[in-house]
Amino acid sequence: MGEYRGADKSQRRLVEQLSRYLDPATPPAAAGLEVTHTWTFGGTHLLDSLWRELRLDEFFSHALEARSFAQPVERAIFALVAHRALAPASKLACSRWAGASAWIPGLEGGGAELDVQHLYRAMDFLHGAMPELQEHLYFQVTDLLSADVSVLFYDTTSVSFYLDEADPEGELRRYGHSKKKRPDLPQIVVGLAINRDGIPVRHWIYPGNRIDVTTVEEVTRDLLGLRPRRFLFVGDRGMVSQANLDFLESRRLGYLLGCPIRNDPALEAHILSLRGRYSPVCEGLGVKETRITDGGRTLRYLLCRSEARAEHDARTRATVLERLKAKLAKQKKSKGADETRDKHSLLSTPGYARYLVRDADGKLRIDPARVAAAARHDGKYVLMTNELDLPAEELVLGYRDLWRAERAFRSMKSILDLEPVQHRTPERITAHVHVCVLAYLLVRVAESRARIGWDAMREQVERITLSELATGRASVLQTKSLTSAERELLNCCKVPLPPKTLQVTPA
Repeated sequence: MGEYRGADKSQRRLVEQLSRYLDPATPPAAAGLEVTHTWTFGGTHLLDSLWRELRLDEFFSHALEARSFAQPVERAIFALVAHRALAPASKLACSRWAGASAWIPGLEGGGAELDVQHLYRAMDFLHGAMPELQEHLYFQVTDLLSADVSVLFYDTTSVSFYLDEADPEGELRRYGHSKKKRPDLPQIVVGLAINRDGIPVRHWIYPGNRIDVTTVEEVTRDLLGLRPRRFLFVGDRGMVSQANLDFLESRRLGYLLGCPIRNDPALEAHILSLRGRYSPVCEGLGVKETRITDGGRTLRYLLCRSEARAEHDARTRATVLERLKAKLAKQKKSKGADETRDKHSLLSTPGYARYLVRDADGKLRIDPARVAAAARHDGKYVLMTNELDLPAEELVLGYRDLWRAERAFRSMKSILDLEPVQHRTPERITAHVHVCVLAYLLVRVAESRARIGWDAMREQVERITLSELATGRASVLQTKSLTSAERELLNCCKVPLPPKTLQVTPA
């Protein structure tokens, strides 16, 4: 029959007497049973098993020893995380979801509804405990899950707020460079470091006006504070500055960064003129290499060319030039103030201005030399690294895995509803981000083990339900019979199968 809670001798005899009613071949109505309530159970069972595997229940229990709370804070935090992964919505919706719709294992009352204020207090506690929790999670990921952290990918994203005004200076919600092309909205910046498996190792929350390049020193200090044996820091072009390179070198930290060569014409000319064939990395991707020593520092520059990316760049440029030709033809017909306005409009658009020059009469025209110069960059990007021993092909493939950080942000925004953020205070805003990252951690561990996406996995496990069956003598909480696919999924995730009988309560 499985396991059940609170089983003394009398209850054990009661269960034995009820066993015939719980036979799957016997319909509940025919056996004199009434189904009084049904909850979704598979999703919370899966996530709670991973939560306990990472010893998050132990961490919060220890952190709460010196605190006095009337409600189970650790279970409330888990409810917030599970809700974010399974049915993301507001905290008020979570208070109704936990208990009424979903069974939260271990919650007092067997999943009774949580008061929304209790959830907010749990968020406040999570905010205060997060520095220690980040360190706990790092060691659980590296030791318990045996995750490889020899390469760490770092990237940032912006999370917008639909407000009329930004917060005062020093607060979180500030105007800044929006990666969603919404500079009119206040935002925060979220940084994330992940490993090769896409598992988050650490995260950061910055004011919305924080520039990516200014976060690198703090991020690497925090990562080094976790005392890893060694790791390669991988970031995109927005992380490159001379100060950052000097800092990384001073810490003898290996790095692999996208190189913005357009800012250095001499370097650009040297790298783009490298002779020889591209060494194949994989189908459609090749690399050339050069080394430059300056001031006692030797750096490797890897010129990469992607055939698919080259075709895309050429198509995009052709489309832009067609539109530009149409606008120039329209400009020839304009006079006076309209002509001046049209010129300013074209020159202020970077996608157009890079191809334009002025004739002697002041007219704008497309410059073939500029078009040819742009075509030299088709499909090409440059990486820089102080790793002198690893093969170039391995480094290029490693950099390509930076997409995993971008995928993490997409998942947190589209699947876990990281935004819009409905909170106002910095503490609640950061706690909301913490909840989303914890949810993504559990989701990513499940995805990497089952090797399927979370959308498909969530749909499958949410079919596993828990029902309350009542008779005149007792009520029984029973999980539905698992299909072979559901059993296989839980086994792949290294999660124990839910007990057939969860709880027996005498009338």
